[in-house]
Amino acid sequence: MNDVNAKINEEKLRKVLSYLGFASKSNKLVYGKDMIRDYISDPSVRTKVIILATDAGPRVKKDLKIRCEINGVNLFELCEKTVLSKAVGMKEVAALGVSDENLAKSIIEVMK
Repeated sequence: MNDVNAKINEEKLRKVLSYLGFASKSNKLVYGKDMIRDYISDPSVRTKVIILATDAGPRVKKDLKIRCEINGVNLFELCEKTVLSKAVGMKEVAALGVSDENLAKSIIEVMK
């Protein structure tokens, strides 16, 4: 039973990471504390998603969880920083937002 769940989660992770790769290639990623805060509270973007590294700092996690809850933004803890960073071709990424609404919808569908 656990093997099946692990496979499903592994498949979900692969899909989401590939979507993040697409977003990165098309410059549709939001990163950095200030850019993410602006993105979360931006009323012009209807479908938003924040991807958080599981090993992000506790202050970062708490801050983003509160902001996402207040603004009704989907937040998913996905994988470690190294895996997340490699998927988007960056170094040391703890959190990302996806500004392409279609990709954000796809990620939300995969994660739910």
